[in-house]
Amino acid sequence: MADHSTNGPPDVAEEAARWALRRADAPLPPAEEAAFQAWLAADPRHRDRYQALATTLGDPALAEALAALDASAPGRSATRTAVVARVLPRLALAACAVAAMVMAWPTLDRALATPLRYETANGQGRSVALPDGTRLDLNGDTVVEARLGHGHRWLTLSRGEAFFDVAHDSDRPFEIQAGDRAAITVLGTAFDIDLTRDVVELSVYRGRVRLSATGGRRELTAGQRADVHNGQLQAMADFNPTAEDWRQGWLETEGVTLGRLAERLSRRSAVPIVLTDSRLAARQISGRFRLDDPARLLGTLGRVHGFTVERDADRLVLQPTA
Repeated sequence: MADHSTNGPPDVAEEAARWALRRADAPLPPAEEAAFQAWLAADPRHRDRYQALATTLGDPALAEALAALDASAPGRSATRTAVVARVLPRLALAACAVAAMVMAWPTLDRALATPLRYETANGQGRSVALPDGTRLDLNGDTVVEARLGHGHRWLTLSRGEAFFDVAHDSDRPFEIQAGDRAAITVLGTAFDIDLTRDVVELSVYRGRVRLSATGGRRELTAGQRADVHNGQLQAMADFNPTAEDWRQGWLETEGVTLGRLAERLSRRSAVPIVLTDSRLAARQISGRFRLDDPARLLGTLGRVHGFTVERDADRLVLQPTA
């Protein structure tokens, strides 16, 4: 006799729950149905686990119990009690199985979503339209990955900078992980995330955004900006969301280190920009600059802030003036 318990190996049980939920939701596309049939045929345990979970989802005991409880006539109370007593064991088992799948649903939902990856090289920009209507503008040297599930939307920014214009969907929150240092949660809004070696900078252009890090949580609205520096939330600052930014070829800085400025300029440069002197990297730079010629801009800044720009193989090296 087949064992229909759900306490088998975690990988088999998880796969079975994933297929049961997917097939209960709607008929699978031909390619997915073929993958499901191949999974069933791969191991006898697969069919047993799947059948057990699929049966609990469609168990008529659930409908029977609900119908009995809904019968309110006094003369039916004994019948109602008898029906509930009869179906209660199956109802409890079904409830446990469904509850387990509900608890696992966020993980399954994310696993089922098709992964999407977008990447740009140094000096390259890119605009992307996600299937849900969200639009992304990617700066150079940027990597984003997205998974759009039935109940949630996830995106990871692992490198670089991106502007997000998120399509509103109250049933599917949009959450962004910036490296491993900050999480941003929205429903529908527009904002920019700049990820450099030590800092995550969030600038909100429209709507409201929640920024979470190990150091706490903040709610930002349009015209507000906040940094996460080495895992700690910094004080919020105001900015002008109508001013031209990197998307139009401009960069505005206020007390940013030269090291971070070099990282940001590298995105628009054909070759990386590096510093070999830690004291020079910590020097503060402020101003509003054009981004169309990073090497020329750095040459101008070097005359003011005491450094030179040297071409070394396939990179630009900033060095203190002797």
